[in-house]
Amino acid sequence: MNIQRSQKTLASLIAAVILSAAHLPAHAAATHEFTDKDRQEVKDVFLRQAAAATAHDIVAFEGVFASAPAGQPDPVVLVARPYRFWGKPALIAHFKETFKGVWKFNPNVDSIKIIPLTADVAQLYAETQITGGPLDVPSKAAPYLVYEVAVRTAEGWRIAAIVPLAAQAQ
Repeated sequence: MNIQRSQKTLASLIAAVILSAAHLPAHAAATHEFTDKDRQEVKDVFLRQAAAATAHDIVAFEGVFASAPAGQPDPVVLVARPYRFWGKPALIAHFKETFKGVWKFNPNVDSIKIIPLTADVAQLYAETQITGGPLDVPSKAAPYLVYEVAVRTAEGWRIAAIVPLAAQAQ
């Protein structure tokens, strides 16, 4: 009976060591912290997104979004009340059409909040005025609360998720 108990204890210990060792590279790689420089870079990529969207510059707009490493799932999503876009190609295809009309994306810079989730992932919130619609119809700005997720990539900080929420006019 004691031999069986010892074998179970040893097996449990070996399993625990193997599982712990499997997680070492992930923890060892995360030796950096989210800094004020990271906070500024996240803000900068968001403001580049806003400028590119308002200018209808699809190349610059596409450049602010994360690209999936080879063999990895595409991290880019946009989830809004009327639609959902899963993946960078779908998002860019949508905005190629959107940019044929009126589209202005004007965040209130003073309202931008950036909260790190990890050293390589941050959430961003900004009160934003969005004006959109066909060219032949008068457009009016509408208030939105924009929530985004930024990720650190080999190319720097990039946007991975956008969730615009319609807000009440103030």
